[in-house]
Amino acid sequence: MEGKVTVSILNERHEGPIGNDWKYWLEAKVFNEGLQDQGTVTVKKHSFPENVIQEPPGPPAPMEFSAGDCGNQIKVRLTLEATEVDLFKNDVGIITVDDYLDFPAPGAEPTVHDKLISVGVMESPGLTGETSIFSLMVRLELSC
Repeated sequence: MEGKVTVSILNERHEGPIGNDWKYWLEAKVFNEGLQDQGTVTVKKHSFPENVIQEPPGPPAPMEFSAGDCGNQIKVRLTLEATEVDLFKNDVGIITVDDYLDFPAPGAEPTVHDKLISVGVMESPGLTGETSIFSLMVRLELSC
C-alpha cells in the first residue's frame, strides 16, 4: 500500500536579542528506499516579539507527500533556514534533521509526530557575539 506524509508548521518562536523581523523556509524530503517526494514552504518577512509562540502568518498550507510502501520505515529530512532581516546584512542560520518513522497499519488512524526544530542565528558582524534561537514546531502525520 502507498503511504502518505503530511508536514505542517504549527508555531514559531525566537529567543534572543538580535531582532524581531524574520523570514524562513522549511524543506521536507521523504525517503523510502530512495527519494519519494519533496517540497518547500516559504514564510515571508514578518515581525514578532521575542519569547512569543505564535502561528506563522498565513498560516502556510500543509505539504503532502507520497511516501512509497507503507511496510517500510521511512526517513523524513527537514531543513530549516531562518533569516533575521536587517537593514544592511541579514543574519542566517540553517539546520537539517532526519527522523525515521513507521507507518500505522493499513486502515488504522494516522500517526502524528510533533517535532521541535531549532537553529541558532548569530548577529553579523560577529563582534557582538549576540545570538538568537529560532524554533518551529512541526507536525508529521503518517497515513497508510
